[in-house]
Amino acid sequence: MPDHGESQRQFARRIGVSQPRVNQLIKDGLPVLANGRVDTRAALRWLEQNLDHERSVRAKRGSAGAATGSSSCAAPPGAPPTASPSGPVTGAPMAEIRRQHEIVKVARDRLRLETEKGRVVNRDEVKVAIFNRARKERNAHLAWALRVAPLMAAELGVDPALMFTCLDRHLREHLAELAKTPLLELPE
Repeated sequence: MPDHGESQRQFARRIGVSQPRVNQLIKDGLPVLANGRVDTRAALRWLEQNLDHERSVRAKRGSAGAATGSSSCAAPPGAPPTASPSGPVTGAPMAEIRRQHEIVKVARDRLRLETEKGRVVNRDEVKVAIFNRARKERNAHLAWALRVAPLMAAELGVDPALMFTCLDRHLREHLAELAKTPLLELPE
């Protein structure tokens, strides 16, 4: 199914900005489709790569100017964040914290988009589906043993009850071994 994108208003709501801000981003290079709608996946990728670039450049210029003039209370670049007893963690410039926050928001929006398009599945639902499938397969194997034991007994000329008991025991042992073996270790 081709992606027809979102309107600029929808995309603005998705990323939590105004529509005029989306227009500015488009002028700065935010990907749009030929019909003028925002290419959502490409736009989220573009935001993640280009988000807050100008602000971080200004912050770097400002910190270089501060280093030559007055002393700063901020930790030097690369220093680990430190917690003060009276306040929050320090050591990372606020612009960097905002940039990381925006990147997380973009990633969350991308996940929401993938979920809306049905490309992401719920882990708990998958576990339940796998468990139910395995239970059905186990029951089918046990029913098979019950169905073929009398036929095998007739072919071999042995007691049907004895044949079923032996076949059922071996089949249950085999199923128990399979249940203990991780999926990645099963032979192809």
